[in-house]
Amino acid sequence: MSLRRPLSLFASLLMLGGCGTESVEEGAVVGEARSALHTGIDLAAAEVGVTCEDGQVATVKGAIINEAPTGIDPSVAGIFAGDPAQGGTLLATVNVPWLVGKERYAFEVPVQLPEGASQLFVVADYMGFFPEDSEENNTASVTLAAGGGCLVNLAPVALCKNVTVTADASCSAAASIDNGSYDPDGFPQPLSRSFSPAGVYAVGTTPVTLTVSDGMDSATCSANVTVVDATAPVAGASKNLVLARTLGADYKTVTLADCAQPAADTCGGTLDLQQAGSIVRVESDESEDALFSLALFKCKDIVLSADRKSAQLRAESSLLGNGRVYTVVYSVEDASGNATLGSCKVKVPSLQGILSVGVGPAYCQGTGCPAGTGGGLLCPLL
Repeated sequence: MSLRRPLSLFASLLMLGGCGTESVEEGAVVGEARSALHTGIDLAAAEVGVTCEDGQVATVKGAIINEAPTGIDPSVAGIFAGDPAQGGTLLATVNVPWLVGKERYAFEVPVQLPEGASQLFVVADYMGFFPEDSEENNTASVTLAAGGGCLVNLAPVALCKNVTVTADASCSAAASIDNGSYDPDGFPQPLSRSFSPAGVYAVGTTPVTLTVSDGMDSATCSANVTVVDATAPVAGASKNLVLARTLGADYKTVTLADCAQPAADTCGGTLDLQQAGSIVRVESDESEDALFSLALFKCKDIVLSADRKSAQLRAESSLLGNGRVYTVVYSVEDASGNATLGSCKVKVPSLQGILSVGVGPAYCQGTGCPAGTGGGLLCPLL
């Protein structure tokens, strides 16, 4: 077939003057004038693939498509090793017959691959004979596996999933969002994986991108790593607060901060008990109506504040005892909702100044009080 064969009547009329509406300006290049004609001609290369034969022989498959609604005369496509725009080598040509509007012409052409070829390109109307409205879809390509001759490199597949892990002692955790990413052909290199950001992740949710590569092609996917703080704080030690015994068994306000050292949390650090703590109950090892003088006793020895951050404790101890011990049981909670129980002691010395180590609870106010630790025998009658 000669490349000088006339165009279809439609294209010829456009070339001659654009139906009397277009002309080539002086000094303009031919390609620019053709582009301005709006010819209604548009050839495209598509569906390029390669199958292997013996040695360096390959069969290139593909299609040339008439994207325009009108017919177009026969044309010639080129098959190149390497990008023709960068000096690729012409390996073979494809004679494309007359195509009606939207018609597809499939082809199979054997070619001899040059040593080291890594990509094959198919270019529709590769000599630029037809003045097309768009040249951007004229070229299609396929990538060959490195060192594999005519083996086509199949791109790797990246698969991701959201993961949730528990923070370790450093308040962080390592995790992988990879959900079985793979390389279908294993060419040309073993599959590599990289994560961004990489390494261990802090408590909370971190978006992570996975990139997999076979050394030639790569693929990416994204998912979330959620690190959960599941470690409860450690309650601080008791300060062993001592309240001076008063003659009137007066109330003394005792806060959690007065009673116990701050709690320590893996992720939250030092926790202020006035913010993170709450009194559960207060126990006394002496009864509510314990006699604190020869003639008097007091009731309601323990009064909890509404916010459970403090308690009013009577500065009294039994006249016949060895001193009173209040045990404050409290809960401390970190920012992640992990809670632990702690306790601290508040002591009132005996009349003789003795500080008791405490015995089992006899009186209690709050939540979860032991059985039999309600009011004494006398106070309920008052």
